[in-house]
Amino acid sequence: AVVSTQSTGIGIVTFGSIIYYADNNEEDSQLKSIMMGCWWAVVTMSTVGYGDIVPKTGAGKVLGSVVVFLSMIFLALPMTIIVSKFSSCYDDLKYQDEDDRFYESSDEEDEDDPAEFSNHKA
Repeated sequence: AVVSTQSTGIGIVTFGSIIYYADNNEEDSQLKSIMMGCWWAVVTMSTVGYGDIVPKTGAGKVLGSVVVFLSMIFLALPMTIIVSKFSSCYDDLKYQDEDDRFYESSDEEDEDDPAEFSNHKA
């Protein structure tokens, strides 16, 4: 989780800076600072896509496509690891619970029943 957070943070700063330099020469650009570029990167990488800030140049639009693709990788890879670990822990807990129920039911069957001993001859 720490590596994912670090890589996402690095991606936000990197792509925010790149989009600022790719799009700031355009007259009607909404990206007036690197911080605005970082906000664009957060919204784009989280796949929210508010649409409040959009690149105007061709290079900015291509970069936006690359950021969306890479953000899926940044988000998808850690999720597979987390889900896999959760699934293995859940299976372990489920099997442990089944074993506990098996031993509890076998203990109940082994309890001394007075009617059982009356039928046996010594």
